[in-house]
Amino acid sequence: MTDSYGFTCVRDEYLAELTSRARLFRHLRTGAEVLSLENDEDNKVFGITFRTPPRDSTGVAHIVEHAVLCGSRKYPVKEPFVELLKGSLKTFLNAFTYPDKTCYPVASQNLKDFYHLIEVYLDAVFYPRITPSIFQQEGWHYELEHADDPLIFKGVVFNEMKGAYSSPERVLSEYGRQAIFPDVTYGVSSGGTPPYSRPDL
Repeated sequence: MTDSYGFTCVRDEYLAELTSRARLFRHLRTGAEVLSLENDEDNKVFGITFRTPPRDSTGVAHIVEHAVLCGSRKYPVKEPFVELLKGSLKTFLNAFTYPDKTCYPVASQNLKDFYHLIEVYLDAVFYPRITPSIFQQEGWHYELEHADDPLIFKGVVFNEMKGAYSSPERVLSEYGRQAIFPDVTYGVSSGGTPPYSRPDL
């Protein structure tokens, strides 16, 4: 049976180990899938996920993940994500880039706040206001403090990944995964490897 939004339920099952009723819906026109888990948990959780398999280690998916949360059609402020961190009753709020997907999860115990978080995130991922300056801010750009100083690279993701690759455990994990799976998305760095994030290197 198809509902008024064009979704049809393709599976309905009770998962005893999770004490949850699981229902899988598919949108007939687009093929988008929605998994619903219904249980007695106080936290209300929502997440939207996209396949973002990287072709190289430039970190494009990671940069887009950040850029998407820099304002949208309905919320044209500079950093709605930061405003939510300050004013929401959220119990979880973040975004992640994995080797093959990008996730935008939120959670709250307050129903009104929960639906507001969902509204902001859905508007962000479907109607982002991404500009060249946002890409430069979140990805990388040149900075010059004084006229006779050398140009330096700055950028939110660029600096984040420099920090990530300063951890020996992170480097070992990344290179181990790339060595085991060199021919698929795990063979490159989805977050971005700083030397490869600069077009002149």
